[in-house]
Amino acid sequence: MASIALHIRDGANRITLEMMLRAAGHVIVPAGGDAVVTDDPVRALREARERPALVLATAGGIAAAVEAMRQGVYGYIFLPFQLGEAVLMVARALGGATSGVAQPVPTAENGSVPLEDAERAHIEGVLRGCKGNRAEAARRLGIGRNTLWRKLRRYRDLP
Repeated sequence: MASIALHIRDGANRITLEMMLRAAGHVIVPAGGDAVVTDDPVRALREARERPALVLATAGGIAAAVEAMRQGVYGYIFLPFQLGEAVLMVARALGGATSGVAQPVPTAENGSVPLEDAERAHIEGVLRGCKGNRAEAARRLGIGRNTLWRKLRRYRDLP
């Protein structure tokens, strides 16, 4: 995966984010890296000149994070951490595939995509991003587990 520099003053936030990113396969480096995550919007602005930068933001700091984004910072990660958000934002900042985004769907000659094919590709992409965890995939998709199970069974029965 990618190398990520973390410049976070709060030890608990730094360790938590480091573990989340390592679990996703990223390497944590002291400086440089492919991307940087910091809790200082000013530092994020400096870093954004050289690599994608993300800033940590609490509810009270969203305005500062949005202003930093207007000036070139890629985005922010909300504190307290939300399940999967940090890994997703880092993947997006790096321009890589994200676990919640559908894979490309083949189109018909007229450029249209059958809705069922698009839905299937999206569900399968989210399921891959969740490493097969159907409960998590259903949560990310905003549907019930039983609905997801029925859809997957229907896909399996299709030719």
